Amino acid sequence: MINFINLYYINDLIEKYQQSQFPAIFQDNLKSYKSEYSKMVILWEAFLVFGSIISIYYLTSIYLKKEERYKQFLQLMILSISHKLGNKISSLNINLELIKSNHNNQAVDRLEKSLISLNEDLKTLLNTFKKLQFERKEEERFRVDELVLKLLEEFKPFEKKISVRLKPLKSFNNKSDIEAIIQIILENAFKYSENKVYIKIYKTNLIIKNDIKNEIESGSGLGLIIVEGLSKLNNLKVIKRVKGKYFTVCLAF
Repeated sequence: MINFINLYYINDLIEKYQQSQFPAIFQDNLKSYKSEYSKMVILWEAFLVFGSIISIYYLTSIYLKKEERYKQFLQLMILSISHKLGNKISSLNINLELIKSNHNNQAVDRLEKSLISLNEDLKTLLNTFKKLQFERKEEERFRVDELVLKLLEEFKPFEKKISVRLKPLKSFNNKSDIEAIIQIILENAFKYSENKVYIKIYKTNLIIKNDIKNEIESGSGLGLIIVEGLSKLNNLKVIKRVKGKYFTVCLAF
């Protein structure tokens, strides 16, 4: 805008000089200067316009990706919890009918197990939502091994044999998401293990392995669904494997 104002005054000055008795060569030089200045003004204004358009596009793209990221995760959570709660409620209704008709102790046991499983699912969801930060949060650099050691403090009350072999592993991701992922994997490992939990870092992989109890109630799998969803959003790969009496989860950074 300032450049165009300057151009207006230069043009006005040329018109005044044309009406005066100044030499023609001076007027020609002034016209030449006006022409060069006009080109420069147009180029700069075009540069500023396109620069502004690119900046706005870039910022809008970042915002929309962020919104889409959490929209996908919320959809995943809603679908998962709706399905799992629906199954649990159906099971509770069936067992309640059995209790009313037969007073069957087995039905009471199944009812209790369903309620415990439902409670664990809700606990997993609440813990995940507490760790996630839905405000704008950029990726940051952090040490995966340090994060694992911090989370392991919460599992000290479990009487398990823990083998920890960690090497420095740096990551550039959303730290709160990665913390939620590792938290859920560790919870499953300690909850379903017979006695042993193995944790190690190999190259760029975090590997968590546990032995499996002889008698174990199958869970809903909601925790692993959340892990897979969050990992996908953060461009991480999750590999699960059952071999013999051991269950292994590998988180590839």
